[in-house]
Amino acid sequence: MKKSRILISLISILTFSFPVYALTWEEILEALETESFEFPANARNKQVTCWKEVYWEEYIEGNSDYRGYVNSYTDKYEITCPY
Repeated sequence: MKKSRILISLISILTFSFPVYALTWEEILEALETESFEFPANARNKQVTCWKEVYWEEYIEGNSDYRGYVNSYTDKYEITCPY
C-alpha cells in the first residue's frame, strides 16, 4: 500500500511539473499548405531578377573660404543571379 502511494505521488508530481505544448490541427495543416511557399511548383518556369545596390561617396574638398562636403550616391544594377 505504501509503495503504490509513493508511486502515485511521484507520477502526479512529474505530470504537473512539466508544461505540455500540443500542436493543433490548424498548425499542422498550415505547415502543409502550398500557398505558404513563395517558390513555384515548377522550378523550370521560374523567373528571377537579381539586383545589386552599389553605394559610394565622393568627397568634395574645401578651401579657405568654403568647407568640404560629401556627396553620397546609390545605384541599382541588374545582375545575373548566382544560382
